[in-house]
Amino acid sequence: MRWSVFLVCAFLNAQSVRVYSEFARIDASGEVTAPEHPREILSPAIVRNGFTSFQVVVQVPKGTSYWLYIGQNPDDAVRVTMFRESGEKLEKVDLPFQGTSTEILWMDVWVDRAAPVRRIKIEPELNVAGDWVIYPMEARVMDATAPELRVPAGSAPAVDVMRSHLCGTMLDLRERESALTVRSSQFRNALQDTGLAANASKEALRRLFGACDAKEPEDPEWYLRIRDYLFRMR
Repeated sequence: MRWSVFLVCAFLNAQSVRVYSEFARIDASGEVTAPEHPREILSPAIVRNGFTSFQVVVQVPKGTSYWLYIGQNPDDAVRVTMFRESGEKLEKVDLPFQGTSTEILWMDVWVDRAAPVRRIKIEPELNVAGDWVIYPMEARVMDATAPELRVPAGSAPAVDVMRSHLCGTMLDLRERESALTVRSSQFRNALQDTGLAANASKEALRRLFGACDAKEPEDPEWYLRIRDYLFRMR
């Protein structure tokens, strides 16, 4: 009996589903390489009339068949679109997603402009041979509402996009992705941030951002402190 319990526990521990920010760097094995201590994503703020993006990591032994669902409560509170990360490229996948190996997935969460300010559940649910592993995530729909934006083709880093807004530097749009990528999605999200920033205090944002010519910090999630400020605006 004890051996059977041990086998069940070992089986369940061999697979996991976790959620990270869009900026966390994750290797092919599903492990975070930077930052050393990634942000815990359990009650993230999400913006109305815009996208908030996350990375969903499913880790299973190779050859293990599974299904990944995204549960919502209330149902259809947001629109969720999933992509498989293949290097920098994003390949759209259907939900539920069926896999047989470790996958890094990009999750775009779109919230309608008229959505009520409230807490909602957006939970990745992993089913392996009838056993469930659920990542508990209760997102906070914020009052902050992104303006309507025309997003040009581009892939400039979020830090450069915000630097352009705060410091008046020219944004280099010459580098364009031929397909949907992690970089182009981050660029889209950063432009949403500058739309919100139009109604924010530049002095407050500059204090968060630092000197215009400062070297970009090594922590890839450093930029999230600016987004936190923007999402809390009313």
